[in-house]
Amino acid sequence: MKEKMSLSSDKRAWRPSPLLGQIVLVTSLNEDGQSNVAPKSWLSMMAFEPSLLALGCNLSHWTAQNILQRKEFVVNIPGDELAEVVWKAHTLPHPRPVESIGLTPIPAQKVQPPLIEECKAHLECTLVQHLTFGAELIILGQVVTASVDRQALEAQDPYEYLRLFTFLESDTYGVIEKARRLKKMDG
Repeated sequence: MKEKMSLSSDKRAWRPSPLLGQIVLVTSLNEDGQSNVAPKSWLSMMAFEPSLLALGCNLSHWTAQNILQRKEFVVNIPGDELAEVVWKAHTLPHPRPVESIGLTPIPAQKVQPPLIEECKAHLECTLVQHLTFGAELIILGQVVTASVDRQALEAQDPYEYLRLFTFLESDTYGVIEKARRLKKMDG
């Protein structure tokens, strides 16, 4: 029998981390209408119909305040070639427009916050509900439209093209380099 070792209940102390958090760039609009960008890794789909996702954020963050006030945001999905840009982004002061991290804002289809051109996929969302737990906020957003680079749709392995990356622990991330498909089982 394998020996099981205890981990702290505080995720910041997990080494290795048994839970992954996909790294994304969330764009929202500040009070003055300027874009705000923030790297986030606490994100998960919650429902298919309607398409709902949950985003975790500290209530004091500009992202949380912007979403609560303007009720829209975009989840921009970068590939790992942007890992250093994304990692550095959280160290920059606010206000933090998309251009301040060296990336390009482009218009979204259905919401006001911009997409980030260099990202490979985008989920445009509207706020449905939120829950607060002390200083933490869980945002439930409905995906009102989604888009992806044409190259992802044309690639033999779209995940090899996307090269999604996940937060593992402080200064450590992992990359999805290819997809593995299960054989279909007959009925």
